[in-house]
Amino acid sequence: MTSRKLILLASSAAAISWWGPASADVAADGPTQIEELIVTAQKREQKTLDVPIAITAYSRANLDRLGVQEFEELSLYVPGFEVQNQSPNNPGFVMRGITSDSGEATNEPRVSVFQDGVSISKSRGSYIELFDLERVEIAKGPQSTLYGRGALIGAVNLVQAKADPSDWAASSKVEAGNFGYAMFESMLNIPLSDTFAIRFAGRLKKRDGFVENLLDGKDFNSTNTAAGRVLLNWRPTENLKADLIFNYEKDRPSGTSFKSLTYAPTNPTTGAVIGDLGRNSGAALAASDGFEGGKDLGLDRSVWGVTALVDYTISESLSLSSITAYREFDSLEIFDADGFSMPLFLFGEDAKGKQTSQELRLNYDGGGKLTAFGGVSYFHEDGSQRVPLQFNEKVYALHAAGVLPKPNGLALPTINALAPAALKSVHRETYANYGETTAYDVFADATYKITDQIEVTGGIRYTRDDKTSGYGAALDNGGSVLAGSTPALARGLFLQPTKDGKPEYKDITDTGLTYRVVGRYAPSDQLSFYASYARGRRPKVLNVAAPVAPGAPVNFSVLPAEQVDSYEVGAKSELFERRLSLEGSIYHYSYDNFQTSVLNGAGQVVTANAGEAAATGFEGQLNLRPTSNIEVFGTYAYNHARFGNGIFEGNSFRLSPDHSLSLGARFTASVPGGTLAVTPTYTWQSKIFFDANNDIPALQTNDKIQDELQESYGLMNLRVGYTPAQGPWAVELFATNLLDEDYIKDAGNTGGAFGIPTFIAGEPRYYGVSFSIRY
Repeated sequence: MTSRKLILLASSAAAISWWGPASADVAADGPTQIEELIVTAQKREQKTLDVPIAITAYSRANLDRLGVQEFEELSLYVPGFEVQNQSPNNPGFVMRGITSDSGEATNEPRVSVFQDGVSISKSRGSYIELFDLERVEIAKGPQSTLYGRGALIGAVNLVQAKADPSDWAASSKVEAGNFGYAMFESMLNIPLSDTFAIRFAGRLKKRDGFVENLLDGKDFNSTNTAAGRVLLNWRPTENLKADLIFNYEKDRPSGTSFKSLTYAPTNPTTGAVIGDLGRNSGAALAASDGFEGGKDLGLDRSVWGVTALVDYTISESLSLSSITAYREFDSLEIFDADGFSMPLFLFGEDAKGKQTSQELRLNYDGGGKLTAFGGVSYFHEDGSQRVPLQFNEKVYALHAAGVLPKPNGLALPTINALAPAALKSVHRETYANYGETTAYDVFADATYKITDQIEVTGGIRYTRDDKTSGYGAALDNGGSVLAGSTPALARGLFLQPTKDGKPEYKDITDTGLTYRVVGRYAPSDQLSFYASYARGRRPKVLNVAAPVAPGAPVNFSVLPAEQVDSYEVGAKSELFERRLSLEGSIYHYSYDNFQTSVLNGAGQVVTANAGEAAATGFEGQLNLRPTSNIEVFGTYAYNHARFGNGIFEGNSFRLSPDHSLSLGARFTASVPGGTLAVTPTYTWQSKIFFDANNDIPALQTNDKIQDELQESYGLMNLRVGYTPAQGPWAVELFATNLLDEDYIKDAGNTGGAFGIPTFIAGEPRYYGVSFSIRY
């Protein structure tokens, strides 16, 4: 990191933390304070001001004001956090440039996602609906000591609202809008006694797809979700509190709109062109030939889990916390990965996962200089990812020879006439990877107050992982003619089968230490400064790949543990009776054995060691309430994340903008009979790439055009609500992407490995009306 960058970032952090006096006259006329949110990022209740971590937290009320229902919407208002949602089955969580999105069962996440302290980080089961929450906490930087598995560069913790024996409560909300949008959610809290309560919460949400299906099927990128939760709370004594939580979600959206810009959408029977090559326009995609038993394009995913939380107060200074959980996900997604109407190839993904975890933590807080916790945890996970593939050898032969018309269509009978008759119209292969992990952790963390103004924190975690990785591949209907199969030797077109089509397995054991050291200086109750050094670690991965020849051994390779050293300084302030809240932090990361996802020549997403990498950045957030009816808020993040050596040297990390910001305000005014609230927001991000190769032609074999990127863009949202002075109801009009900005979520994808990259459109303008009531 150059001295110039250090000076620039340090100046920015100082400006954020000390800007308050410039707003003194603005804030002087109102007694209103900014909401004070209590968080548990350090495993104890603290004000955000007192937490020496770059943390962004939102209460349920703030999430409702912003209209946040999903992770992708949440990330727009969190500096340094990006979420890409191709489908609920295929999200990408990005923290300070580091992406966690692999669906391989053998892989390890980098960004942890938790529900009440339970890891739900595996990609295919992590994207869930956000409803009936107490708060959301997003902690940036290596958090292994605090959060454990996968918190290489940050953690997201969803704290769900619990059943409450003290009072009866109920609420409902109904929303409707364009694209056939309809949403209903409800909550009911029932005290059954002074010590026992039950709470029900759920959401049903549907929306038609926003990318037109030019072949008259369901439009693409729809929403079809049902999620529910049952919570029990038991407080038999003042010293014991227990919660039992059951979560369930079912997602059945239509197919993802993989759109080719190489071949125009055509009628697969007549060959007539029926669409254009626009990134956001209609697509001609379909399943065919009874693939996976005749299933249509789309996703069928279920996620469920049971969690038991127990807190027992042993004495005035000691308490014991237990988190016990079991979780499963099961998803099957069918997608037309070539992005055009000819049946070149059709893919599926059948992912399953089961996990069991147990954590015991002993907490000490005697009200003096020392606060600490220590504990042990157990984690077991067993998962698989099966990928069925279907190819039309005739179409592939014409594509490979470069004679498939662009952009005009070609009738299927003509394809049959041009391609060799011996080639198969339907060729099927399947590969699968398997991963089983048993992990044991021992951890401890302590904070000591040297003086009333100065404190130091140290934490350490030891982890042992016992892993088993497996891989198998089979030819489902014989060998590929195009690949030169003979009666004696059946060859795959893209993947060579394992011996007898059965999987092979291999074991590995990995151990490692992660730790953090933090110093905090609080010159007053309104100001806090901190500096930290932390070591993050992602365990070794036993990578798997197809045999080089039919029946040959599986290629197993050990990717070394990914390691990051983090240096960070930050400042937080709450000024003018907490009407102004400001935070800023600067950081520098250094990575060794940085692992990234790449497409191999067969279109498989595999993990590769990209060597060294580094990131330097700044994050700031502001909340100002100058009067009782005006609130202004904003965030900004700068992140310069680049590969340091290897074939990607100098390239940007995928899905990582250098700059991103959010700006918003909330204006309230008294009107006849009630209160009117207007909340406009604007979010913006700079250019991003969708692959570590940054779509540079020299780093690819089949793609000579650098177009797989999204230039900078911004989204405007608006919410206008009315709440009566008397009556427990409210009504609100809302619009997202108000200016109908065209943008894409992803590019390249599986088709990129074959020289025909595909593009996935972002959401257009949505609008609607919401009615809510509290009973």
